Amino acid sequence: MLERTEGNALANICGTLAYAGVARHYAGMESERILALAHAVEEETIAARRHLHQYPELSFQEVETAAYIAARLREHGYEPRTGVGGHGVVAVLRGARPGRVVALRADIDALPIDEATDLPFRSRRPGVMHACGHDAHTAMLLGAAAALAQLRDELSGSIVFLFQPAEELPPGGAQAMIAAGALDDPPVDCIFGLHQGTGYDVGTFAVAPGPRQASTDTFTVTITGPGGHAAMPHATVDTIAAAAACVTAIHQIVSRRVPATEPAVISIGRIQGGTKENVIPERVELSGTIRVFSEELRTAVVGWIRETAEHAAAQFGARAEVDVLRGYPPLVNDVAMADMARRAAARIVGEENVLTPPPLMPAEDFSYYLQRVPGAFASIGVGTPGAPRRASHSPTFMLDERALPLGVAYYIALVTDLLGA
Repeated sequence: MLERTEGNALANICGTLAYAGVARHYAGMESERILALAHAVEEETIAARRHLHQYPELSFQEVETAAYIAARLREHGYEPRTGVGGHGVVAVLRGARPGRVVALRADIDALPIDEATDLPFRSRRPGVMHACGHDAHTAMLLGAAAALAQLRDELSGSIVFLFQPAEELPPGGAQAMIAAGALDDPPVDCIFGLHQGTGYDVGTFAVAPGPRQASTDTFTVTITGPGGHAAMPHATVDTIAAAAACVTAIHQIVSRRVPATEPAVISIGRIQGGTKENVIPERVELSGTIRVFSEELRTAVVGWIRETAEHAAAQFGARAEVDVLRGYPPLVNDVAMADMARRAAARIVGEENVLTPPPLMPAEDFSYYLQRVPGAFASIGVGTPGAPRRASHSPTFMLDERALPLGVAYYIALVTDLLGA
């Protein structure tokens, strides 16, 4: 058995459920069988997560990660396609009878962060870390692929396993995989994804219909004007003062132009300009991020920022130019597919442990898949109850590995519900 070093001692999956206070019997495909299938691949799931954690790779650089995924899939009889949309990997499990096609997606890239944990399987690559749980996402989907391969003769339809690169770095990997035909052969009818949730305890899931994660756009405002001596501002155009006015005015857009019923965030995170305290510069740049939940508001906010910056700068005789780099669109769960996801999760942990989360401002390029086919994106609890939470994207990020077999079981329940095992 693997040594259990993250969280308390990790028992088998039934022990995990008992620990979470949710062990029980459910209708549908026998829950005991689902749990047994997940338990049978538990060790290899955890081993895969730990291997990936030790050898993280940044977005668009996931060469070894993709090779490892493909090798594990081949061990279970798959014939994976590699190099899909970059370093993506696609595998298909075709059931014994025709039926709908379900896609399951995991992201595989890491972040440019120096790990500061004491885990025995901590990153061996300085400056690179799986600090968002993509190693766990990949491991759970590999575990599900291994378990579901045993059900091939019972399935009516097919499963497409998508291992996607470059989620962390726009333009991301989803669009490239879609363009490479990842949803086309066979044609996908619906798609599901799972993300770790450090704010939720092990033994819980969180999923809801409708807008779930915000769009993300980056804007840069460049303010220009004749600079000069700071002792004679009347003979200059004060680009610093103009930039300050832009910051104040742009931050008022949410409170005064966005409807109070619609969530939105505009944050300015960078201001750059000037070289010396007694010189008014000719150029100042500021940049920030926009997060909203609808395409209509997304377009409107960009227009308001441009208008606001131009007017604020003009008060000082300066000129403002606004450039916008569009990022990921809003992530919107299909109502029916979110209900399917909730029911699958409830079969694993009980209805009372399937939470309805509020919308989140961080973005996810899973949103591109949902623009093409209906689906749902859910969260799985990975926090150890009573223990401090280690935030995603931090050098000390950790997750409780007792969540991994629950994620595998969730995928099995979801697929067997949809494909009639």
